[in-house]
Amino acid sequence: MKFIKKDDIDFDQPIIIEAFPGTGLVGSIAAYQIIKELKLKYFGYFEIEGIPPITTIENGIPYPPVRAYANKNLVILFSDVIIPPNSINRLSELIVKTFLENKPKLFVSLGGLIAGKSEKVFGIANKEKLLENLKNYVEIFNFGVLGGISGNLLIKCDDNGFDAIGLLAETVGVRPDPRGGANLLEVLNKMFNLNVNVESLIKEAENIENKLKELAEQHLKMMSKKKEYPMYI
Repeated sequence: MKFIKKDDIDFDQPIIIEAFPGTGLVGSIAAYQIIKELKLKYFGYFEIEGIPPITTIENGIPYPPVRAYANKNLVILFSDVIIPPNSINRLSELIVKTFLENKPKLFVSLGGLIAGKSEKVFGIANKEKLLENLKNYVEIFNFGVLGGISGNLLIKCDDNGFDAIGLLAETVGVRPDPRGGANLLEVLNKMFNLNVNVESLIKEAENIENKLKELAEQHLKMMSKKKEYPMYI
């Protein structure tokens, strides 16, 4: 496992945001919007054993599945594939090691919590002082179990003396949840003055919700017809 650098960026104590696929893909959705709007530069990728052999094509150019985008103040770690559980510990260590010399200001891990709704965003942190600041933006996630890379990365950052927080958006379930992603993005905008447009994600969420509502109504009509004509059941 290693990081392959494809370009040089003159970093100035960047914020590192990890947004690998998780529940509702809320972190991935928010991160993609940031990459697109801020026109972040692709500058390297993580070579990880055991991940699916997928190549992403954008504007005719092939890209590896687990890659990094950045400007001098911000890094987004993005993936098109789910990170295998047996690779998470080593990948967390590699992420911290990769950016060690750049003196990152803060590591931020994005994730989702299944709640049957997409309303709140919760926060966790690897230091008490960070929790106090987080309370200005989100509710603190007081007790529970966190899967995937999110919690693991915070521990590895703490082992190496780096500040790290996690932002966890409520999400309706396993399907992609643009509203949960928009909620994450709103918090990131407030915390780091990113000024990234959230409206398109909210509009996309409304479109999905309307489609689901239509499907539910069609299902109810079908069920009522079955009751009217029980001989066909």
